Amino acid sequence: MIAVIRFQLSGYLRSVRALHPILALGLLLAIVFSSPLGGTPAQIRHGALTAVADMTALIFPICAWAARGLLDTEPDTQRHVTAVTAGRRRAVLAGSVAAYAFSVVMALIAPIYPLAQGVMAGLGVRDVLLSVALLPLTALAATALGALTSRAVIPSPGTSVLVLLGVCGLDLILGIGPLKVLTVPLIEWMRAASDGPSDLAGAFPWLALRTLAWAAVGGALYAWLRRTRP
Repeated sequence: MIAVIRFQLSGYLRSVRALHPILALGLLLAIVFSSPLGGTPAQIRHGALTAVADMTALIFPICAWAARGLLDTEPDTQRHVTAVTAGRRRAVLAGSVAAYAFSVVMALIAPIYPLAQGVMAGLGVRDVLLSVALLPLTALAATALGALTSRAVIPSPGTSVLVLLGVCGLDLILGIGPLKVLTVPLIEWMRAASDGPSDLAGAFPWLALRTLAWAAVGGALYAWLRRTRP
């Protein structure tokens, strides 16, 4: 399975598809961090936490796009061959792991600047670890969404993109209403971080559990759909 993961990652990195989410992330970082986080050390520390939480929400569609792109890079014929040689379950799992690996690297790169500024301003190790922990969770949920909109599930590229963007938009809309428990809690991450480290620490277990549950449901649905689709 490791060989399949390496094969899919190398194929994606050599393709033009990989440049799209990377360029989108670079543009996003340039826009978001074009202004200082704050004037005083306290403002910088608070700004760093808020910036990381904001990035958690902003990179969600980019990571989903990256995961979808990686899974779509392999031609249909090659995907059939991989499913036969490695086994369908292993092929699906390998693709998902490769997509998550790329997404989580992008997610962890995104907050380097605000975290560096926050650490220099006295941001504690606990707060840094707490804020960084948001990113792998978001990447996991984004990978599930990217997999569900990949070509193996939705053959039409146009429909796939519309579904991906529609789910991201719907998540944000539902996240401010009574049905927020059904969403990836992007808005709630941002609110908790804006309220301060103590509020973020208090909200973290519940929000992390919801994110993991969303990713688990999405991953299970993808695995079920791929049973009849090579």
